[in-house]
Amino acid sequence: MSDKHSHQETAVEQMRRVRDQLNREIEATSGKVLLDQICGHRYSSPFLQRLASKAARKTEKPGMASGSR
Repeated sequence: MSDKHSHQETAVEQMRRVRDQLNREIEATSGKVLLDQICGHRYSSPFLQRLASKAARKTEKPGMASGSR
């Protein structure tokens, strides 16, 4: 049982390391480049594809980006 518990802790540590690495990469990427990557990717999930399309539409309208509706 203790082997299984230590293995789970290692998996959690790995996930945290990957998450932190992705966060650093995203923070280092400019907004336009990040948006181009999001919009240029073909998502397997229809939900994620709709979110990417919605993000692209919002940036096309200058008034919407500032929060005015």
